[in-house]
Amino acid sequence: MSYVIDLDAERREVQYPDGIPVKFAGDQFIFPAELPAEALDPILSDELDLVGLLGEVIDSAEGDAGVKEVVNALFRRPSLPRKFLAAVRETYAILLGEQHATFLENRPSIGDYVRLTTGLTKVYGVELGKLFRSAASSESDSPTSNPTSPATTGSTPDGSGSAPDSPDSSASDG
Repeated sequence: MSYVIDLDAERREVQYPDGIPVKFAGDQFIFPAELPAEALDPILSDELDLVGLLGEVIDSAEGDAGVKEVVNALFRRPSLPRKFLAAVRETYAILLGEQHATFLENRPSIGDYVRLTTGLTKVYGVELGKLFRSAASSESDSPTSNPTSPATTGSTPDGSGSAPDSPDSSASDG
């Protein structure tokens, strides 16, 4: 029997069977090979209401939002930056588990969080913009629509979507 969706198919665990190693401040941290759905809960929480913020920005600009609309919406939610940072920290606590305390001891900067999040989203293959986009905008029931590429291709490298190696990643640990 063939399946339309095969959740047993090759997953990121095959590429990173022991998790995703990340070097930070001389320490190594292991992130889960697959992004647990619960890790997005803090970012998507009702209290943070990022979806509401995005809706407000888009509504205020009649679909053509710019920096001014984003800044105005943020000023209407003065506690949002602090709540957002707390949500990011909570997300990393979920991802790192017992390693989180050591991670925080290294005092990650905002830039560290941005670089780490950017790298992990590439490895996990998750884009926040796609999470917030409505399902209808990415689908088409039109009989004239055609896929832009075949469902499978032999030209995609095995490491597709993975973060690039850092220059010192090839150095030995000895």
